[in-house]
Amino acid sequence: MNNEYEIVDISMPLTADYRMHTPVGVQDVQLGIQVIKDYDAPGGAGQVVRGITARLHHGTHVDAPEHFIRNGPQINDLSLSTFIGPAVVADVRHVGPGKPITAEDLENALPAAYQKGDRLLIRTDWNENYGRPDYVEGSPYLTMAATDWCVTNGFPIVGMDFAHTKDDPASPYRFFITRRFCESQVVTTMGYVRNLAAVTNPRVLVIALPLALHGAEASPVRAVVLDGAL
Repeated sequence: MNNEYEIVDISMPLTADYRMHTPVGVQDVQLGIQVIKDYDAPGGAGQVVRGITARLHHGTHVDAPEHFIRNGPQINDLSLSTFIGPAVVADVRHVGPGKPITAEDLENALPAAYQKGDRLLIRTDWNENYGRPDYVEGSPYLTMAATDWCVTNGFPIVGMDFAHTKDDPASPYRFFITRRFCESQVVTTMGYVRNLAAVTNPRVLVIALPLALHGAEASPVRAVVLDGAL
C-alpha cells in the first residue's frame, strides 16, 4: 500500500437540511437530532448529549440481503472484508439525465486497471442534484441487463451516485436493482454516493464500514476513498 494518498469523502453530508426521498406510501422518517441532556441541565455533569432518529437507509448506506429476503443475512452477518478493498470508478456521465445505463456502458467504462473482485463505483454526478423535486424522475438508471451484469461480475459493492431506487421501465417489480443485488447475495448496494469527481486514480482503496448493528437490514456508512493508496 502506498503511504501517499488523498482521502476523498464520498458520503452524503447529513445535516438538518437533508431530506430523504421517501416513496409514496412509506413511513416518512427523516433525520432528527435533538439535545437530550444539556450542559446546564439539573443533575447533569456539565456535558451535552444528543439523540438521533433516522431510517437505516438514510444518506450513504449499505443494504444486507435481509432488506428484500425474509430471514436473509443481516448487516452483522456480512464480512467486514466486503467493505474494505480495491475499487474502480466507471465514468458514465455521457449517458445523461433520465437515460438508461446499459451493461455495455459499464463494461466500456471500466478502467484498464480493473481487476476481478474490485468494488464498482458508478459515476454520473447526478447526486449533485440531490434535494431537487425531480431528483428521482430525472436520474439516470441501471437497466435490468446492467443490473444482472453487476451480479455476473461479482462486484462485492456497487456504489451509485444517482437514484438507485429508480427502476428500468421494463422491471417486473419495484426497486429491481437493490432487490436483485440482495437476492444474489453477491453484490452489496451502496446508495447515495457522491463526490466521485474528486477521485483521480483508476484504481483506489475504498472503506465503507457499516455500524456493528445487530438485527438490522442496513446501515449508514462514512464511505471514503484512499486515492493513490494502490
